[in-house]
Amino acid sequence: MIVPLILGFKVIIETGSAFFTTAPAAPGEESPGGIYYTLIGSFVMISLAVAIAFPIGFLTGVYINEYPQTRLAILAESASHFLSEVPSVILGIFIYATYVLATKKTSLIAGALSLSLAILPYTVVQVRESLRVIPFIYREAAHSLGLPKWKTVFFVLVPMNMRGILVGLLSAFLRAFSETAPVLFTAGAAFYGFYGLDGPSSTLPLLVWNFAKTPYENWQKLAWGASSILALVSISLSLIIRKATKEVRF
Repeated sequence: MIVPLILGFKVIIETGSAFFTTAPAAPGEESPGGIYYTLIGSFVMISLAVAIAFPIGFLTGVYINEYPQTRLAILAESASHFLSEVPSVILGIFIYATYVLATKKTSLIAGALSLSLAILPYTVVQVRESLRVIPFIYREAAHSLGLPKWKTVFFVLVPMNMRGILVGLLSAFLRAFSETAPVLFTAGAAFYGFYGLDGPSSTLPLLVWNFAKTPYENWQKLAWGASSILALVSISLSLIIRKATKEVRF
């Protein structure tokens, strides 16, 4: 982990601010160029993926925790386990077969859909576990005050462990940020411009995947720089998640 960080930051320092404000240079040039449009694509795509997956995962996690014996809860939990066990590249192929072929083009939306499937089961598990660890005495106290079940959940239990819910949100963002396989067949590879939600786009892992395997030294340097950004963000979010998880107490 240390060596890629050193090599990547060396590239960033040598390139300067252009690393974050320009597009990749042409192959064979001395300068590697930058990751400007890839950063935009990553932020928009991941934000959209989390916006799709987190509300669904939140409500599903709440339902599974509150009605664990119902058929719908059992089905939802089984589906969540299935999604978590399926290789993420298969999820990307599924979106390719159902959405990309239907629209006849790769797009940022298609990439976001494939990422949302990859992060959905982890959101479900985090929300369910966040509610499950709350002592039952708080639920009894709410019921003794005459609160219906839905108010107990959304106005008492959820606010009590909001930190755990936010950890789930950060975990979803981290998972989407580091995924490569789901977007290989869905997002396209637009490193030289941002073409909106319905146009091709890219992410940092996708840039690393495409540029690291080329024979051009400046593109390989760009991949090293991008990989160091990936590593730094992943480590930072992991530390935040770990600290937040340890501080959850009742």
